[in-house]
Amino acid sequence: MKALYWHWEDGNVKCELCPHNCLVPSGKRGFCRVREHVPGEGLVAMTYGLFSSVASDPVEKKPLYHFLPGDNVLSLGSVGCNMSCPFCQNWHISTWVPQVEMWRIDVNDLLSLVKRYRSKAVAFTYNEPLISYEYLLNSAPVLEKEGIKVVLVTNGLINSSPLSELVPHISAANVDLKTFDESTYKKLGGDLRTVQNTLKTLIGSGVHIEITHLLVTGINDNLAEFEEMCTWISKTLGELIPLHISRYFPVYKWTKPPTNMTLLKKAKEVASKYLKFVYLGNVPGDSDTECPGCGRLAVKRRGYHVSLLDVTPDGKCPACGFNLGIVLF
Repeated sequence: MKALYWHWEDGNVKCELCPHNCLVPSGKRGFCRVREHVPGEGLVAMTYGLFSSVASDPVEKKPLYHFLPGDNVLSLGSVGCNMSCPFCQNWHISTWVPQVEMWRIDVNDLLSLVKRYRSKAVAFTYNEPLISYEYLLNSAPVLEKEGIKVVLVTNGLINSSPLSELVPHISAANVDLKTFDESTYKKLGGDLRTVQNTLKTLIGSGVHIEITHLLVTGINDNLAEFEEMCTWISKTLGELIPLHISRYFPVYKWTKPPTNMTLLKKAKEVASKYLKFVYLGNVPGDSDTECPGCGRLAVKRRGYHVSLLDVTPDGKCPACGFNLGIVLF
């Protein structure tokens, strides 16, 4: 599949999909490992329609706690990523080792899978979905037409123009805001301002947003920086944005100890000063949703299972009318 968003530059191709803006020589691939300069063709999306993982997951696993709570979503992952986090939990597909087996799923096949799994939504997840941009752009409107919600679990690293073309077809996204320090983001292969712009664009377009922040020992465990991030989320995106603070465990190239539990709980205290809905991830419990207005239990969860859902059809508290920001189908 010929890629979108690129141009010729001195015999090479310049990719314009994400802020890396890779200048790709003939026969080579960009930073993401999936967009290749094919001689005589230009930039090609080499993994178009190819997926390494297909599963029916609880939407809470994404994690999305305020979007279709208690429902399962059809989850698809491919290979590759446009960041290089040394603590990546899905490194075996994000780095695209040659042994990864993949299956082709055309758009019509995707619709058949949705019907088979009786899913209300499709989540593009596991690896970075935005590098499969052409497939997203082709499949999302088709899913939307069939009443199927489109979900992204993403690092948010995409340039403004391609994002603007895609965003009208997206219903929800969990964006991984990895740090609030630009130099740290650069070390991870990312760009803070781009991710901030993605979040603002999604919010401005009416997309349901939740944010994940993996608190990694030795990477982003400075509480002053963390508080700055929470302040920005609250002031720029709104205090109702759910924030998932996840505990890190050693994986891939990062062997520092797991996130200290005292630090994790302190981070929740800090975040709760600015945001109404703060959850801890990768730890037992701490996943219920309570109404900030009256304290009423709105959603009770055990792991990824929802045992109580007590909200109005428009996502408000039935007792006091507080807007919980919960999206039901």
